[in-house]
Amino acid sequence: MNRNLTLLAALLCVAPLTAQQTVVTTKSGLDKVELGGNLRFRAEDRNPSLPLASASAVSNYSGHARLHVAVDASKNLGAFIEFQKVINSQGTGSVDSLRAAWLNWSGLLDDTNVKVGRFQMKYGNQRMVSDLGWSNTGRAWDGAVISHKTENYNADIFWTEPVLGAEGFSFPGITAGATGVAFGGTYMEFAAGMFDIDVYGLIRREQGIGTAGVRDLTFGGIIEGAIDGGVTYSIEAAIQQGEHGALDAAGNALALRVDWEAAQGISLGLGFEQASGDGNPTDGDDDAFMPLFDFAHAYHGTQDVFLTWTNLQDIVFRSSYMLDSNWKLMGDVHLLTLADGDGALPNAALTRVAGQDDLGMEFDLAIKGNMAKNTNLWAGVSLFQAGDAIALNDDQVWAFVNLEFWF
Repeated sequence: MNRNLTLLAALLCVAPLTAQQTVVTTKSGLDKVELGGNLRFRAEDRNPSLPLASASAVSNYSGHARLHVAVDASKNLGAFIEFQKVINSQGTGSVDSLRAAWLNWSGLLDDTNVKVGRFQMKYGNQRMVSDLGWSNTGRAWDGAVISHKTENYNADIFWTEPVLGAEGFSFPGITAGATGVAFGGTYMEFAAGMFDIDVYGLIRREQGIGTAGVRDLTFGGIIEGAIDGGVTYSIEAAIQQGEHGALDAAGNALALRVDWEAAQGISLGLGFEQASGDGNPTDGDDDAFMPLFDFAHAYHGTQDVFLTWTNLQDIVFRSSYMLDSNWKLMGDVHLLTLADGDGALPNAALTRVAGQDDLGMEFDLAIKGNMAKNTNLWAGVSLFQAGDAIALNDDQVWAFVNLEFWF
């Protein structure tokens, strides 16, 4: 463990003693100045490192430190800047970056804000756009977003460039070496009484390598609500059109979820998620859904064996139990298969076995709660039992401890 990681660990030990948000109110024309931040330390052990008989075990120690300043210059004008230092993989290699730097102006029209600069984005259930909160680095975009919000209706229109390269932000859906990357669109939310409706149209532009670029439109929506008996539901569907290199984009994705509060503090859930694959790459169409900036870690197994939501079908059983008012115990079971048995695996590091579509089962167990004021502990263990569709497969065990606090 190098000096940077040792320092971070030491800070984590002492910060809970002083963790509190600092707000300073001035009399010099600024309405408010706020100074704050957060620290994270994570230890992980994965055996083997991939669900392959040839892979060895690996232990990782990582974390980040973030510091921000928020300013309300007036009723209509605000600013925010945040720096982060990320320590990855056993303390080797650090990333220093400007995580956010934006101005927000609400004086243009009633109920309308304009944000310009570098910022984070997440929409809906984060299957299409997520700031990837699990990642120590996270995601950021440079650009502008116009937001109009009323009591029953919200709408965002944005155009951005994902922050890539030396900044170190995580964008696994972008082709390595891509240039001219842009991301924009509109996201609208409606409150319709018994249920809520989200509608979106998202544009992606990527020059790619050589002439192989991506120019597609992903549009879809979410319907979610509650019914009698403590039951909530969510339905999300999306389709893609445009160009994926020389092929016509024709992918689709579907996510269904039902949760039931079986008793006080006990929740049971069932989900079905599917992103299409392409079993015939010679027909001129790319039938595989190409994910945007989703939060795969939250949906397709916490081991992250399949981070790419493409050619993937997941039937998931969810459960949670509130041990007390603070601590929650969570357990999920994932049944993973290929959506198209002739398509590629949703993990390029693995080799597919022809004629097989069983990817495996994953069992996730975790506990999460606050150890003290502003101090959160999240720990868990997971078992992935590899299926017949993975060549030379082996079962994989992953355990983690994540400590985070804010000041």
